[in-house]
Amino acid sequence: MFFYPHGTKERAGDVILAAKFIYTGIHVSNLEESIAFYRRALRMKLLFKARIKETGGRVAWLKSKGSQQILELNWYPRKYKYGGKSGLDHLAFEVKDAAAEYRKLSTKHKGTIPPFEEGRWMLAYLKDPSGNWIELGSRLRKKRSRS
Repeated sequence: MFFYPHGTKERAGDVILAAKFIYTGIHVSNLEESIAFYRRALRMKLLFKARIKETGGRVAWLKSKGSQQILELNWYPRKYKYGGKSGLDHLAFEVKDAAAEYRKLSTKHKGTIPPFEEGRWMLAYLKDPSGNWIELGSRLRKKRSRS
């Protein structure tokens, strides 16, 4: 059992023991303006930007010199039901098996998005007690071609 400073208790089955925090994703209302701001004002380097077919949106990753933390900028079209205008989008954690962790945690947390493949990742989402999205992601294994 785990004890937290505010006095709550959680059983070992309620937590992920091997999650690695990998980036922070925020909603932006204009992707290009946001990229320009973070590059010019904060001297961040643009690592990549791309369209996301699963959401109809666009994404960009930036990083500051000397930091390992990634800032992910997310723009979504109005029709995407999980999209927002600005603010925190999600906190991302890499886990060994996103689908397994989702099965373990989804019955205990409201507001979940079941596992799905996006590029080279299996992703699943749940909300923390304050309603913030938490992304659970595991890298998909490359399929070996038969020769």
